[in-house]
Amino acid sequence: MSLIKTKHINTEKTLNALTVLLTIFLVVSISIQTFMGSDSGFNQAHHNKIEFWICIYFLCDFFILFCLSKDKKRFFLRYFPLIIFSIPYAYLLDVFSISVSTEMTYMLKFLPIVRGGVALLFLTQLVVRNKITGLFISYVFIFASLFYFQTLIFYIFEKGVNTEVQSYYDVLWWAAMTITTVGSTIIAQTAVGKLATTTLAVVGMTTLPIFTVYITSLVQRFNQTDTLSVAPSAPAASIKKIHIK
Repeated sequence: MSLIKTKHINTEKTLNALTVLLTIFLVVSISIQTFMGSDSGFNQAHHNKIEFWICIYFLCDFFILFCLSKDKKRFFLRYFPLIIFSIPYAYLLDVFSISVSTEMTYMLKFLPIVRGGVALLFLTQLVVRNKITGLFISYVFIFASLFYFQTLIFYIFEKGVNTEVQSYYDVLWWAAMTITTVGSTIIAQTAVGKLATTTLAVVGMTTLPIFTVYITSLVQRFNQTDTLSVAPSAPAASIKKIHIK
């Protein structure tokens, strides 16, 4: 591997790692606003500023990766949607005084997080050599992210409307029962809540079997390793018996 290529890979790792860290910070910001609201002194304007500067970094990150790519046309056409997920929509709506529903504003906050998810997938491919393990890590991330984000959405839309949702712990119970396709006694009352229920059920039906297959393949791999380590000793034992006879 040439020195220039190594530098490019290291640069990509650093940029993607920073993107992941900033995305985590953005998730923390959304969580604080969801659970504490104005009581924590952290209002919508504070979150919008944080989202704005993080999205500016996302756009710069895209431009740097674009410059480092060999086939720039292919890179742009392939990863152009990342620009859409790197726009601070909530900040722009506030600056230009565009009035939309509170629900829509809240949903738009999650779009930049998709950019961080893509960065984590890239980082996993660069760091993890085993493709199967890398794919499994990606699925775990997608599973955990969708689970958490759906609980936030369900909590913010159902609380105050659904009498069965008194706290976030009730939402966690709903999510656990829904994603395992067991079914929860908490029935969504809003359209967004019903959509979140359907999404979690689909995620559970599609990702949980993948985890089962991966664990099964790991067990089979360990069994094959044990078999290979024991097999060479068998001929030696048979030769010893022949000498005794």
